[in-house]
Amino acid sequence: MIDVLVVGGGPSGLTLAILLIEAGCQVKVLESRTVVGEHSRAIGIHPPGLDVLHRAGIGEAALANGVRIGSGIGISRGRIVAELGFGSIPSSHPFVLSLPQNRTVELLRERLHGLDPRALMLGTEFLSFATHQGFITSRAVGPEGVVKSFDCHFLIGADGTRSRVRKEAVVPFQGSELPDRYIMGDYPDGTTYGAVAALFLHPQGITESFPLPGNKRRWVCWVGTRETASLPELVARRTGHLVDAGENTMLSRFTTREFSVGAMAHGHVVLIGDAAHEISPIGGQGMTLGLVDAAELAPLLIAALNGAGPRTRLDDQFNRFSTLRLAAARRAARQARLNMKLGRPLWSPAVGLRDALAWVAFSSKPVTDWVASTFTMTREPSKSRQKARVNGPYAP
Repeated sequence: MIDVLVVGGGPSGLTLAILLIEAGCQVKVLESRTVVGEHSRAIGIHPPGLDVLHRAGIGEAALANGVRIGSGIGISRGRIVAELGFGSIPSSHPFVLSLPQNRTVELLRERLHGLDPRALMLGTEFLSFATHQGFITSRAVGPEGVVKSFDCHFLIGADGTRSRVRKEAVVPFQGSELPDRYIMGDYPDGTTYGAVAALFLHPQGITESFPLPGNKRRWVCWVGTRETASLPELVARRTGHLVDAGENTMLSRFTTREFSVGAMAHGHVVLIGDAAHEISPIGGQGMTLGLVDAAELAPLLIAALNGAGPRTRLDDQFNRFSTLRLAAARRAARQARLNMKLGRPLWSPAVGLRDALAWVAFSSKPVTDWVASTFTMTREPSKSRQKARVNGPYAP
C-alpha cells in the first residue's frame, strides 16, 4: 500500500510528489511518456508558481535557467502606447520567469529522483481504478506491456486536459471552444527588447513577443480562420521585424478552450492542473495554476494520511480547496478572455482612439499597479469571492 498515486508527470504532478515525499509520504508517479518533449508551448511561470518551485527545491535552478521578464510594452503604429512594469507587485519575485515547460519538467524530475529514484515510473500508462473501503486499487500498463496494480490511499489525476483519471471517475468536464486562434514559433532574437515582453497592437490582430533562454524569442500571432500567411510573413507585416523561417526551433498553431470540472475533490480521488481546469494559454497562467494546486493540496493529503482531525473536517477542507482553486481558475480564464478580446482585429479608424485611451490608462500608477498584480497572479481576491461557492465551470 502506498500513500498517494499521482497520474501524470507534468509540473503539477511532479511538484505534488516532491512535496509529499519531503513530508515522508510514499508516492508513485505514473507517466506514460518515456522522455521529456523537445518543444514546449508553455513558458511563463508567475510569482506564485515561483514560490512553489522554491518550496519544491528547484527555485534557484529555475531562475538560473530562465529569463526574468520584468516589464512589457504595447506598440501601435511604430510607437509605444503603453508600458507596464512588475516592480511594484507584492512578491519577492517581481517578474514573470520565461522558462519552457520541458526544462521545468527536467528540473523537477531531477529533484524527484534525488528524493526517491523509484518514485517516477516512466512509460507507464494508467488504465483504471476501483474504490474500496478506505483505499483505491489502480491498474496501469508498463513499458514492457505488463499490467500492474497499485493500492493507494489517494489517487491524484494530474494527467492533463484529456485526463484518463477524470474519465474513469466519471467527472464531467464542461465548457466550450473559443473563437480565437493563434500561430506561434521560436526564433533567434534579432530585436533589441532584451528581457522585455512586446505586444504589437495591429489592426489585423495582436502579435506578442516574449524572450526565451538561449537568446531566442517567441512570436505569437492572432490569426483568422482564412489566414494563409506564414508566421514570418505575419511578424514582418504587423511588427516590421524579420525572422528567418529556416531558423525556427518550434512552430505550432493552436485554438483556445475553457473547460472545468464542477469539483476537484471526489473522495479519495483528486484532480489538479489541466485535468481539473483548462484555460486559454493567452496570458500564460495555466502552469502556475497547476503548481499552486499541488502546493495547496499537499498539506491536506499529509493531514489526511496522518489522521489529523475527524474525517468530516478533512472533507470540508478538501471541498474548500476545490472551491478556491476553481475560483482562481475562473479568474485566470476571465483574464485570458479579456487578453484575447483586446488582441482581436480592430476597425482601422478606431485604432487612434484605442491608442489614446491606452496611453492615458497606463500613465496612471493605480491602473498599472492593478494590471501588473492581476497579470502576475499576485492580486488577492476579495473575501466575498474567496467564500463564493462554485456554481459551474467558469461562472462569472
